[in-house]
Amino acid sequence: MRTTRNIISAILLASTCLAGAQDDKVKKPNLLFILVDDFGAMDVGYAGSKLYATPNIDSLAKDGMNFKNAYSAHPRCLPSRYGIFSGRIPGRDGVPGFQDQSTSKNALIPSRVTWGEVLKDAGYSTGYIGKWHLCKDETGTPDKQGFTDSRIAGHAGAPASYFYPYDEARQGKSKELFPKIEGKPGEYLTDRLTDEAIDFIEKNKAKPFALVLAHYAVHTPIEAKPEMTDKYKNKLKDMGVLIGDGKKDADFKTVGHGAFKTVQNHPVYAAMIESVDKGIGEIRGKLKELGLDENTIIVLSSDHGGLSTRSIENNREVATSNLPYRNGKGWLYEGGTRVPMLVVWPGVVKPGSVTTTQTIGIDHYPSFVEMCGAKVPDGVEIDGKSYVDVLLGKQVDRGPIYWHSPLGRPHSTGDHAASSLIDGDWKILQFHVTGKWELYNLKTDPGELKDLSTAESETFERMKKQLLATQDNLGVKFRFGEYKGKGKGKNK
Repeated sequence: MRTTRNIISAILLASTCLAGAQDDKVKKPNLLFILVDDFGAMDVGYAGSKLYATPNIDSLAKDGMNFKNAYSAHPRCLPSRYGIFSGRIPGRDGVPGFQDQSTSKNALIPSRVTWGEVLKDAGYSTGYIGKWHLCKDETGTPDKQGFTDSRIAGHAGAPASYFYPYDEARQGKSKELFPKIEGKPGEYLTDRLTDEAIDFIEKNKAKPFALVLAHYAVHTPIEAKPEMTDKYKNKLKDMGVLIGDGKKDADFKTVGHGAFKTVQNHPVYAAMIESVDKGIGEIRGKLKELGLDENTIIVLSSDHGGLSTRSIENNREVATSNLPYRNGKGWLYEGGTRVPMLVVWPGVVKPGSVTTTQTIGIDHYPSFVEMCGAKVPDGVEIDGKSYVDVLLGKQVDRGPIYWHSPLGRPHSTGDHAASSLIDGDWKILQFHVTGKWELYNLKTDPGELKDLSTAESETFERMKKQLLATQDNLGVKFRFGEYKGKGKGKNK
């Protein structure tokens, strides 16, 4: 670690010289973390999507490093975000969102030190814009967790509508209370968040800042600008692909208790992605205009895999296909946990570089702290591992990755309670209610089509023992039950 910190210090000193600083102080890099909700690993042009247009996200891949084996901390929104900002395996802490909240209304309890607090104490201006989803009241909002400037953030996992007023559903009733904010009729939420991010950057351009732009998009409700939607309808026609609506599409296939999409053909969802991508381009343009682009680290990722599955019992609108990865949001198969991840760090990360090193959402915590020249405070226990060495071009074995999802939602996204562990090329899954186990080799079978638990009995027994030992070490809790009803429950 000391060697790596020396390298980081040298980089920071070099950036100071490049910036023409007149004193001997190290110029700290800015940090912009863009977190797109429900954004699948295959929902981007650089990954091969033929429908989704993401030129600005693709430019991040061109200018930085693409993590091909990046994973979320959990296949659902709330616990995944808990892992990102606490740096802890959600299963260690009862899987926030599924746990007994009798002692605290907030999933991210006030005593848990976030990386926002660490960077704030290190002299950064910290901001949080968009989806937080980790609190029940004002005692747990981002400004109470180290992000001083908090905007349009609260408990809601989604807006009632993406068009202003955002707290009023365009169709049906609102499930959650979205914060009431001032806006203009017809204003689009994704654009509003982009504008807020640009405003924050302009106001904090004179000192180092750490900003989280947490888009509510591309989470449901699936709503987009009509003119963009029409463009993708025409694109699908030109591609010779049947236009879908995510409800009655012919490409759905059944798997177990669920059904999953196999074709990316939802024009409204494609338009939602374009709005996110367009905003990223505008923000990068502003950074360049202000002369901040060469000293700003940009990290883009998602909280979990794309929404591609649903229960066979309902007609829930589904957004995308994660193929070749299996299933999607809510599941511990690859489609539910794999996410896009790009890191741009001018002068440090080799442009256009690609890494196969595995990483998980909890790893952002120590990485962000290290990138910004700070350190995790004594007494703060995190599970994440820094990926800075990877950014510096080193070969790194991240080590085993573990997930625990104790309460399935078969009546919503079709998934069941499960745990899983990846160690190198091998992945094992444990299904809690049925007692079934599965084993896959991700190198030869990334789509998890061939269960090798019997054929590779020696590896299976080793992995099973390793997963059970991990559970004992973490003290994970099991819930032999599942949410009832169509999509009901505390967790998105």
